Amino acid sequence: MRITFQSILISAALLLLYWLLPILKPFIAGAFFAAALHKPAHFIQKKGFSSRSSAVFIALIWILFFFALSLFLFGWISARTASHLNYVIPHYMPIASAHLAQAVQEVLSFLTADQKEYLIQSIASLEQSVGTLIQDYAGKWLLIGTGYALALTGTAAEMIIAVLTAFFLVKDGTALIAFLPEPIRQKTAAAADDFSSSLYAFGYAQLQLFILTFIAASIGFFLLGIPHILELGFLTAVLEFLPIIGASLLFIPLILFSFITGQTKTALFAAILYIVLTLMRQLMEPKLVEGAAGLHPLAMLFTAFAGFQLAGVFGLIAGPLFFLAFLSMHRAGLIFTKR
Repeated sequence: MRITFQSILISAALLLLYWLLPILKPFIAGAFFAAALHKPAHFIQKKGFSSRSSAVFIALIWILFFFALSLFLFGWISARTASHLNYVIPHYMPIASAHLAQAVQEVLSFLTADQKEYLIQSIASLEQSVGTLIQDYAGKWLLIGTGYALALTGTAAEMIIAVLTAFFLVKDGTALIAFLPEPIRQKTAAAADDFSSSLYAFGYAQLQLFILTFIAASIGFFLLGIPHILELGFLTAVLEFLPIIGASLLFIPLILFSFITGQTKTALFAAILYIVLTLMRQLMEPKLVEGAAGLHPLAMLFTAFAGFQLAGVFGLIAGPLFFLAFLSMHRAGLIFTKR
């Protein structure tokens, strides 16, 4: 009976949270940010370097610097890759057209005159459309990436609110918990500390997957003889964070383009590299993520997909974090307890 009541109460709270998401989004982001800020601030204060407020401020500056550096690195590599694609694609289009025309000539012998003319016109139109589309996509890559980065917390005002929320939650967290009733005060503190630890364990597991994917992809691109191996390896590792589609956004166009331009060997090895990277992540992710944070990959996939459907890019990140928070509250005895 108690668990049923808690389930109904949590469902109602989640529904209310979804309705109020446009208002609460920066505060939710700030709460997750506070969980990441808690441990470094506590470490700085424990070493006796400064007061609580100063320790939180120093930790906040370091984390913001790391985030800005990561965002700059992603933008810079995306710009270099887009510039390279914008330069290379027009040179390869005639080659692709020649190989496609050769394949068409083998088919034309089975067609009538009208069918031949229609097919040739369609191919010419397709070639022009594909070339324009790829160049436009390469030119807009950085703008798209910037838009997604800004969508993580919304507008600049929301980002400022999230940062301020994190600062005050970490600085005055103990005082805020003191307002809670005595029976749940210690459990809430334990849940918050457990969530902070789980968040860092989850982040460390994702960092390990990122490094392994980056190294494997860079080696694979090097063996394929493709230029800008570090940039492509970095983009592959970043794309692997996207649920379901992952690095297919990069590899499927690469395989198709290599095949159309007559680089059959490159297309074959790129397909093998994609399969190897996919299998490697599927084998490593359950061990690293579940072992470090107690989060099953299927649960992470479901919460990320559900979050994306409900709240876009923000939900893509917030979904697994909400699940981590629920696990922490359960371990602390706040929810789904028999007595």
